[in-house]
Amino acid sequence: MIGKTADAMGLRTEPDWDDIFMQAALQPDMWLGALDALASQTGSGHGQLIGVGGAREIPFNIVTNFGPRMIEHFAVSGWGSDSHNFRVAASNRHIERGFYDPVLHEDHYDRVIPQLASTAYVDWCEEIGIPFGCQTNLVIDNFGVVGLATLRSRQDGRTTAAQRKIFAKGATAARRAVRLQEKLEGEQGKLLAGAFDAVQVSAFIIDARGQLLAHSAGADAMLAAGDIRQSGRSIDAAGAPFTLRQAVQALITNCGLDHVRTRIATADERPPLVIEGFRLPEREWSLGRLPHAILIANGPRRDRAGVIPFLSAIYRLSPAEADIAVRLFEGKPRRQIADERGVTAETLRGQIKHIYLKCSVDSEAGLMRLLAPILGS
Repeated sequence: MIGKTADAMGLRTEPDWDDIFMQAALQPDMWLGALDALASQTGSGHGQLIGVGGAREIPFNIVTNFGPRMIEHFAVSGWGSDSHNFRVAASNRHIERGFYDPVLHEDHYDRVIPQLASTAYVDWCEEIGIPFGCQTNLVIDNFGVVGLATLRSRQDGRTTAAQRKIFAKGATAARRAVRLQEKLEGEQGKLLAGAFDAVQVSAFIIDARGQLLAHSAGADAMLAAGDIRQSGRSIDAAGAPFTLRQAVQALITNCGLDHVRTRIATADERPPLVIEGFRLPEREWSLGRLPHAILIANGPRRDRAGVIPFLSAIYRLSPAEADIAVRLFEGKPRRQIADERGVTAETLRGQIKHIYLKCSVDSEAGLMRLLAPILGS
């Protein structure tokens, strides 16, 4: 149970932090509840999980009891640097000295605030009621930093030693949970590669940094033949109108392209490769390690037994929804699809709405454009 518990004497006891945060790792929409429990147990107004740096240039920022406009205002104000943000500054000072995960609090903030280039973030925190709190780093790697914090108003007061002790216990469990969720998200690339293999598609799965998460057996053959070059976890090849690296960059750049098409030259007078690339639908509650885009070198054969699990893997469609998407792509009228599937027209309409939602489109035409690079034009 998330929240406070009481012992036989009526005293407040701590919840099982491992249970709370591991539930969040396995069901990410439960992070708000887990953070709220931590805030409640430490007498704080807000709990926060934030990712910054590396591929997280636009950080994920989960804050309890916080309006989305305030989170958006923070993101666009450029307050993620240690020249303006006392929380980031305090963390960076400790990282520079080799202390990666201490619990930092108001005493540490007091030391760095006079050194900030601007007090704009300090003033904003006072204005919205979060000048106090404590924090720690959960993960620091080449993908960025994941931090945990409680945010407090002046009415909540500065954190006490007892509250920071509770926070530290919760942070230990949250650290394990974040690492588990990142591991699970990282495995999604391998699952996608397996789905592509099942339908005989040569594909590369790319993360939000543009680096290679996984690739299918067909894509491995391209690497072996030298058609596509791999350096570390980056891939490239000469092409027109884009090189492969430029195509990847277009897919991962903010406000970039949702779909790219380029022709890659091959050796030995073999036909050129046509590479289709497109972004995958964004998923809520991700820590940033989910597959971000795919590059397909040849479309799948029109084998419904293979295409349906392929669409399910990419768009999280149910087998029924994937089957309906294929039938729509084949140009079948909705009445015929409903008859063939043995459902009412109303049920079919509801299923199609769910397909649009999962695929991030708002019309059948949009769905057709999305499926064309996969099912073949």
